[in-house]
Amino acid sequence: MMMMRLLISLLLIGLIACAEQPKGFTFKLRGDFINVDTATVNVLSPEDEVLLSTRMKDGKFVLQGTLPGPGYYAIDMGNQRKVKVMLDAPDMYWPSDYNMVDARYVKNSPGTKSMLDILGVVRETYEIPTRALYDEYYEKVGSRNLSPEQEAELEKLAGQKFIERGETILAYVKEHANDLYMPVFIEDQLSEYDYDWGKRGYDLLSPEIQASQPGRLLKEKLDNLSHTVVGATFPTFAVQDAKGNMVDLKFGDGKVYVIDFWASWCGPCRAMMQQLKELYKTYAGQSVDFISISLDYTEKAWLPAHEEEQIPWGSYWLKENFKSTIAEQLGIEAIPFIVVVDQKGRIVGKNLRDQKLIDKVNELLK
Repeated sequence: MMMMRLLISLLLIGLIACAEQPKGFTFKLRGDFINVDTATVNVLSPEDEVLLSTRMKDGKFVLQGTLPGPGYYAIDMGNQRKVKVMLDAPDMYWPSDYNMVDARYVKNSPGTKSMLDILGVVRETYEIPTRALYDEYYEKVGSRNLSPEQEAELEKLAGQKFIERGETILAYVKEHANDLYMPVFIEDQLSEYDYDWGKRGYDLLSPEIQASQPGRLLKEKLDNLSHTVVGATFPTFAVQDAKGNMVDLKFGDGKVYVIDFWASWCGPCRAMMQQLKELYKTYAGQSVDFISISLDYTEKAWLPAHEEEQIPWGSYWLKENFKSTIAEQLGIEAIPFIVVVDQKGRIVGKNLRDQKLIDKVNELLK
């Protein structure tokens, strides 16, 4: 009897000890930065909530604690210096320059090594051959001043290289299906490729990686994008006009819509606006309508730019900016971002510009 009680007691102690073990992933990141003295260093959740925090002194800091799991986290150092870093090892070291914070310098991180490895593959199989393709083409035609026909031919050749790049990445993902960085890289490339490509990449990952923090974030991103794949009905959403009135944008009224997402602080957006004004004149009198939607963080920032540009079509502000439902569903991470919607309100092109934008609109008007 005494022996039985002793065994039960030991079992209970063991269970209590197991229950008291901290859940999650415990890590330490030692930072050593130049060009900075003091700063607050925060680890943020995907919702921008502070998970862990420490202070930097003389450019050095130690960030340690327990996170929900190893993965890809945003680190905010103030002064708009927010960078995503792989936190996936017990003890990591990060030397960097505060003026040019670079996550590639994190040492002892398996994910960071994977990032450098796949970037090297992309460089060798795409970037170097594509540069050579351009040089060879210019040499063949004897000039860098190309005719429209030559530009179209070169763009077609480069486009094929870009398709091959996507297939190379997926082949690499397949070979490294249990690598924690692979869903991070797939998500990063979704701004270049489409939902179907991203879904193919996700399906190549092992079940363990799909269930990881980066895997779940990729799945969430793909679920959002599934609402705005080419062929889907463009969602109705509310924006604010220059008078402060809320307007529900609706489509499918027999017109083609060119929807431009931009912001006052975005130089390329302001340049694109001038191109759109020329297209607006080109399609005057035809069933084409333009809409500009600002992703400025404040109304105060948007309104002066709205006035400066003298936008001749509907111009609105999306208060929730990049965190809005529509921006997440479209996968907007960089601007300008242009969407083309057909006469029935269906998405027929995303992130189009230049000749591809013109070709798509002309195709719909035939």
